[in-house]
Amino acid sequence: MLHSEYRENLIKSFTTHSTYSKDRAFFQFWQEHKKELLIMARLNLDSAIPILESVYSPVHRRTARDPVCMLRFMLLMALFKVSSITHWVKQVRSIPFLAILAGFAPDDIPGVGTCYDFMRRIINGPYQKPCPHITRRTKFNDGKHKRNIKSEQKSKKGRTHEGCVPIDDQNPHQSQSETLIQKLLPQADQPRVNDFQKILDDLLIQTALKPSIEDGLISDLKNLTVSGDGSILASAASPHGKPTCSCRSKGTHPEGVYDCQHARLYSSPTATWCYDAYRACFVFGDRYYHLVTHQNGHDFPLMTIMPGGNESDYTLSLKTFDRFLKATRENNLEMRINIFCGDGHHDSYAHYDYFAAKQVIPVIPLAQKSKTPYPHLPENQTGSCSDSPTRLDTDGTPLCPAGLRMRHHYYNKRKKTHVYCCPVKRSTHRDGKYLLVTHLDECPQKQDCTPQSALGPLVYIKSETDRRLYPPILRESRQFKQLMKQRTATERCNYLNDTYHLDRSSRNADYGLIRLTLANIIEHAVIRYQETLKRSSEPEALKQTLGESAPALLKLLKAV
Repeated sequence: MLHSEYRENLIKSFTTHSTYSKDRAFFQFWQEHKKELLIMARLNLDSAIPILESVYSPVHRRTARDPVCMLRFMLLMALFKVSSITHWVKQVRSIPFLAILAGFAPDDIPGVGTCYDFMRRIINGPYQKPCPHITRRTKFNDGKHKRNIKSEQKSKKGRTHEGCVPIDDQNPHQSQSETLIQKLLPQADQPRVNDFQKILDDLLIQTALKPSIEDGLISDLKNLTVSGDGSILASAASPHGKPTCSCRSKGTHPEGVYDCQHARLYSSPTATWCYDAYRACFVFGDRYYHLVTHQNGHDFPLMTIMPGGNESDYTLSLKTFDRFLKATRENNLEMRINIFCGDGHHDSYAHYDYFAAKQVIPVIPLAQKSKTPYPHLPENQTGSCSDSPTRLDTDGTPLCPAGLRMRHHYYNKRKKTHVYCCPVKRSTHRDGKYLLVTHLDECPQKQDCTPQSALGPLVYIKSETDRRLYPPILRESRQFKQLMKQRTATERCNYLNDTYHLDRSSRNADYGLIRLTLANIIEHAVIRYQETLKRSSEPEALKQTLGESAPALLKLLKAV
């Protein structure tokens, strides 16, 4: 169903109810939910038609539900923040207003199985003829999975550099993120695989991101600041599993063994115990990662991935960022990310190397667990400080001959060099004149090491020396602190995702990822609705949405 047909059907249905129906509850519900009416009536899903048609057979042997109407039905469920599909179907069947708003007749509502069938089609990806040699993704997810979660966790535990960055099993001298960028960078020009994740990415870009850009809500596309963070979606699958052994039987063991080390049967193939740092507890579920940009006072979700399991942000962030660059290019979006903001879980050399190759400025604090002392710099980097190599503090800041942390003077963009100067020589204004003053009382040696220099001793450090310790934007600078404030956009998006009550709503990661993507599309639509009300009143917005029938309906609402 095209968007023009949907709006015509919407107006016709409401006009019919206003003329022939005396259902007071119908109009009272409409009066309470005019916001949802405006959001859905303005949410154009025409761009989703070719994406959704690819998951259906080109030979229609029987009439199927309109995929766009099914998508609108699921989006409306996300808008009303209903987590259970069963409860949502019951609610829509009991309230005609919701059925009309979803694009269905009140006596022809899709059932629970139809909703799951729609999601299963998306999970299976583009339509393929049934083949005995190919196991569909949904068939694999629906079965029982023999797993030993304790062994999985033990095999992963301890395989880290300095207790924070996961290492690669094939190359112990290399982290997983370093191995990943060696794979991602050469494949930067290759298209994405046409699968389940690509369908969700394109749906979010076509139905949410592009309309927000066209409305001018996301501007300065050539100079974007993007933040990224990971979170956990709790699984509805049982964390205990079903035993595959007879250890609990007292016939085998006199007292029964309830904590054996044998594998168990789980309904989720990927869910495991993940540590939630915010709640300071372990959650049985899957970890996801999303990119967000903050503009004009709003937080816009850009992409969400959830491969399943407890994958670290060190690798999820690189995969998501690389995938977003490909998705925007394939969807003809001319966007350039200039700055990436992340927390300490992005502090790895692989991230700085990857962002340098993509010409993106990383704004990432040092991870507390990975701070180690750096005793010296190479002799060709010491500048005029002394004849011996310069000593460094734990965060890479040079120390002067007296042991004080040197002051960052400026960053030479052309030479990509940081310049540090004496910590006790600072500029000031006296009698309207700019001058440099040496505070010898603050120096442990009580003397000027380089009296011939107004700022010396000086230390010149190129960013290539250590991209992690010497990024283009110094961590102690005011600009770095201001940019780090934008990273809180991901925290706010995590909170918004929690308001949709998606925890324990799905047994496997694929269904959970669909629900997260639908929530992201709704977030864009809500932001556009909020901006519409800033430009016009609610009656004017309704008139633009419902046409000439809006005044009569509003008059009827006041009379109810």
